[in-house]
Amino acid sequence: MSARGDETAYASNWRTVLAADAAVGLLPVVIGVVLVVQGSVVWGPLLVAAGAVYVVLVGRRALRWRRLRRAAGV
Repeated sequence: MSARGDETAYASNWRTVLAADAAVGLLPVVIGVVLVVQGSVVWGPLLVAAGAVYVVLVGRRALRWRRLRRAAGV
């Protein structure tokens, strides 16, 4: 079973793609921390949580791609 977008796992820049995707998830984390420091008790933690979940999902995709690459011998 192949998830949509797994073709990128075989590209030469697959690590760069994952790093850029993780950066997209880290941005809400940073903004959320800034909001928490400024006193937002609702939006800050919500952004931190959403960004953290996104980064975890990127990590799971990295593991899947590594497994696919290993199985393909690249």
